[in-house]
Amino acid sequence: MPLALSELSRLASEIFLSSLPIALMVGLLVLSGCLPMGRDFVTTPVRNIENNVTTQREIFSYFGEPIRKGLENGYETWTYSYQYYELAQLRDSKELYVVFNKDSTVRSYSFSAK
Repeated sequence: MPLALSELSRLASEIFLSSLPIALMVGLLVLSGCLPMGRDFVTTPVRNIENNVTTQREIFSYFGEPIRKGLENGYETWTYSYQYYELAQLRDSKELYVVFNKDSTVRSYSFSAK
């Protein structure tokens, strides 16, 4: 049974009003020109990382929960990543990628920053 015109109008109005807060937030982000992606992390402890010495627990205490966990050739990996854009231009970027041995020590790592 088809909906009456007044019912369709009411539904359209509800949908519009429910999506308005999201649209406003996205609009404000675009207008402000600031967009952080990932999770910011302190980089000072990177110099303390030693292959086959630093433990997974120490990495967690330095940097917190990784943004991504995975596997590389059977070894667990953790990724920390952060990018900050201002007026659609990358202003700050850093990434730490850690591979762990089976005994939970750091097998290898890479760090890059802008």
